[in-house]
Amino acid sequence: MNFSDTKPNLLLVFSDQHRWCDLGYMGNKEVLTPNFDAFADKAAVMSHCISNTPVCVPARGSLLTALTPVRHKAISNDLAIDHQVQSIAHLMNDAGYHTGYVGKWHLAGIPRDAAIAEDHRLGFCEWKVANCTHDYMDSYYHDEQNRYHKIDGYEPENQTDLAIQFIKDHSLVEPWGLVLSWGPPHDPYDQVPDRYKVLYQDLDPELRGNVTIPAYYRPGRELDEQGLKQSLRGYYAHITALDEQFGRLLRTLEETNQLDNTIVVYTSDHGDMLGSQGATNKQWPYDESIRVPLMVYWQGHTKQLWSDELIGLIDLPSSLMQMMGLEFDLAKDNKSIDGKKLAGLFFDPGAQGQSACYLADHIACHQAYWRGGSEWRGIRNKRYTYACMATGDEFLLYDNELDPLQRRNLVDDKDYQGIKNSLHQELVSLVNQYDGFYPYKEFVMQYGLLEEWNVSQNYFGLPTIEDTP
Repeated sequence: MNFSDTKPNLLLVFSDQHRWCDLGYMGNKEVLTPNFDAFADKAAVMSHCISNTPVCVPARGSLLTALTPVRHKAISNDLAIDHQVQSIAHLMNDAGYHTGYVGKWHLAGIPRDAAIAEDHRLGFCEWKVANCTHDYMDSYYHDEQNRYHKIDGYEPENQTDLAIQFIKDHSLVEPWGLVLSWGPPHDPYDQVPDRYKVLYQDLDPELRGNVTIPAYYRPGRELDEQGLKQSLRGYYAHITALDEQFGRLLRTLEETNQLDNTIVVYTSDHGDMLGSQGATNKQWPYDESIRVPLMVYWQGHTKQLWSDELIGLIDLPSSLMQMMGLEFDLAKDNKSIDGKKLAGLFFDPGAQGQSACYLADHIACHQAYWRGGSEWRGIRNKRYTYACMATGDEFLLYDNELDPLQRRNLVDDKDYQGIKNSLHQELVSLVNQYDGFYPYKEFVMQYGLLEEWNVSQNYFGLPTIEDTP
């Protein structure tokens, strides 16, 4: 597929912690998403987009670079990305694009509220960014000169205003590439304007069929059924708020006559358990944690289609660059990028995606640490999900075709031992290809991140390597 003669704009919009199933077009009749649903009616919809490392920082790094976390260095939350790696912004800049980034970054390490130096922005030129904050009703951003700007009102609405201004400013200065990164629907679920809360205040939301109660949330705190339902109401309110902002973006493209020459993408960095398997947040190999929305639309080019083929978030940047006639150079370690070029999925209903997606949680940071979690590796193919710990303990195997809610763990089922062994060998091959599988202390030291990890742990009042048994 040759796109070398085209120079479309790119609008890549992604949210934080939006699982694939909570959209109207995915069959959820309780959440109000009219703009996303209308977009899905004309876009290429990927129902099995996989977050390969389902936690914010590693996933975001891969989404911008097509590299695994061990190669872009942001292997865990609040470890900084290697600012010398090549990103989609570098490719677009070199091709004559004007680039911009608006919203949450979370790739600059700690402190989370620090401004980010120009040479640490992965090539993005226009810049309206907060490294990481989840205070959605009392937020801020730093601009290109690292000037501080207070945000009045709901953060995603302001960020969308900034994105709209970027689109308008560059409507006659094509081509351009803009990344818009929203913080919600990541918790806190109550930090959303009342006009969205009221839409769900009388809803008795249906919990997914694999929710178990109580669900672990924080040390000393578990969520009962009512607590989970309250979280879900706020989660839906955030999603509806984002849906409204997404509609504003599309209208702006139409009003500025740019919709026909702009690739528009919506996805998220990872999902949210929200009580499934008795868990909350992310950093699990379960579908609620790893499956995210993905819609891609380029008027007159992509097809309106629904694909169940697998595509990882790590494959998305190389696939988008492929659509734009651009290509990543060899990485500085003289290896090719890790993400595959799968743009054909957006144009051909018969195109094939990944045979399997590699899954990894290199370090059980923050919420995973608090729940007593451990590092794991896994594999998700079209039918099965399999994962094991660094200790060698195999902890889950699901047949997603027969058990889409993943309620029957087959890891010890004698009838599935052959399948498990085959998946394990495939997983070992992927581990050897991508990162190695060590207990997290060895992993941190293997990749030269001991000092940075300890600094981050100290910042959050968590144990350093030396303080951990």
